[in-house]
Amino acid sequence: QIARLPGILAAEPFREVPVRIRNGNIDRRIMISGRPRDADLNRIIDTDLHPVVLPEAGLALSSWLVHILGTQVGDFVEIDLLEGRRRTVSLPVTALVEDYFGIQGMMHFDALARLMREAPAVNSVSVSLDANERDRFYDAIKSMPTVSGVALQRVSLANFRDALAVLVTTMANIYIGLAAVIAFGVVYNSARISLSERARELASLRVLGFTRGEVLRILLLELAVLTLLAQPPGWAIGYGLAWTVQTKMAGELMRTRLVVEHSTYVLASAMVIAAALFSALVVRRRINQLDLVTVLKTRD
Repeated sequence: QIARLPGILAAEPFREVPVRIRNGNIDRRIMISGRPRDADLNRIIDTDLHPVVLPEAGLALSSWLVHILGTQVGDFVEIDLLEGRRRTVSLPVTALVEDYFGIQGMMHFDALARLMREAPAVNSVSVSLDANERDRFYDAIKSMPTVSGVALQRVSLANFRDALAVLVTTMANIYIGLAAVIAFGVVYNSARISLSERARELASLRVLGFTRGEVLRILLLELAVLTLLAQPPGWAIGYGLAWTVQTKMAGELMRTRLVVEHSTYVLASAMVIAAALFSALVVRRRINQLDLVTVLKTRD
């Protein structure tokens, strides 16, 4: 009936059943979703991001749920059905599913019907909708009392991205500002220490006829080499920190996949190099103000 509504390009029915899944003394209340084998509108992927074909028997679980329960593929888990004929059954875990919102189980549509000991039934439908026919679709849905609600994936995704963009942008700006200040502080402090330790030698070079530019080049060459050599370890440490944050923030409600683009490393290195250049300008000013007589009179 849903597939015949105006604007519907494709429709995939599925059923969700509330259950309590248990392994030993660890249990969680989840939804088991019965889906067709060739589902395309709401595709199921494994931990390697490959499509999963639901088996005729057994249960596919979220990888995070498997982590919580302490099970693996091939183990049996106990299922307390909380709908229909309530009973407890034991099912094997046949596949791991990679999802990023909530925890759930999935079964073949017919297998779920057999588990419930009922005829195949649906309580949800995924549809592909022609945007030009949206108004006619809404009018048709309003006249169907059996439809309790409609959720538009595109709108939900846009709202989620808008809400998340504010949070991520704010946090990113704060982190970038702190990183810039720390980078400048570290580089400038290193340059100041080097200048203080070698002030007498640099002043001696000035007395021997070296120009300010040549003296500055000697001091900053060391700073440039240290800055460039620090980039690869900094990339590795930054990736490790990102992985730690991503791991610690993962939970039953939401999880994220760690993706670090090449532009991130470029931006980080550019910030450090910019801080080094700014520090070089400050150090240059101090070298230009260097009092040769006072420095040479200073005892070691």
